[in-house]
Amino acid sequence: MTIPALFLPGQLTDERLWQPMLAAMPPGLIAPHFTELTRGDSVAALARHVLSGPPEQFALVALSLGGYVAFEILRQSPHRVKALILFNTSARADDEAKMQEREKIKRAAAIGQFVGVTNRLMPTIVHPRQLGNRGVTDTIMQMAAHIGQGGFLSQQHAIMSRPDSRDLLPHIRVPTLVIGGDSDQRTPPELQREIADAVPGAEFHLLPDVGHLASLEEPVVCAGLVAEFLTKNFLPLEGGGGLRSRSEGVAEVVNEKTI
Repeated sequence: MTIPALFLPGQLTDERLWQPMLAAMPPGLIAPHFTELTRGDSVAALARHVLSGPPEQFALVALSLGGYVAFEILRQSPHRVKALILFNTSARADDEAKMQEREKIKRAAAIGQFVGVTNRLMPTIVHPRQLGNRGVTDTIMQMAAHIGQGGFLSQQHAIMSRPDSRDLLPHIRVPTLVIGGDSDQRTPPELQREIADAVPGAEFHLLPDVGHLASLEEPVVCAGLVAEFLTKNFLPLEGGGGLRSRSEGVAEVVNEKTI
């Protein structure tokens, strides 16, 4: 049983965000597909770009900014999503204070002051116990350098202009797993729990001593949760013709405002 899975990273991250977790998962359980969220300056444009490629149907795995795009994918093409796994994200749009903070950072980056993720910023991203873990911190810095100034500016605009997705949550009809960190400064636990509480039947895990990048900070724990979730929510089709979800196999969004 191999499940196609589409991975959407967070801001200033790429597929390296997922590699330690994938390395700890059972071989052959998923067929991973990766994308970088740099081809557009709105969540709608990013979702269209993601949907322009394979796979046709997939388990959608997303973190932070990836979660914002995941909600837009559920608006644009709900029939392609067979399961939803969200890490460290929120369904809310930014409030005014957050918008002002992001605008200040965006202006600084636009005039050439983009420095990626520095040691000064690192404590706002990961739990303090990870600050001495070079495997984690070096990966974060390398991913940010790879995305670069242009990618950061596009992502910042997409984040700032994203819609509030709370009205979408009660109409998600696929198996949903929400994983968060109890020490996430960027997406506090109550915002992560809000998603799980609103999506019918969603499963929620809040990991102790974990910041904003759960899949990188606790890859083995996350691998176990994801593998268990996928195994119990998918069944092989008779004759070996593929997979189907134990629920319906498609995401059903019935609120006309969000289609």
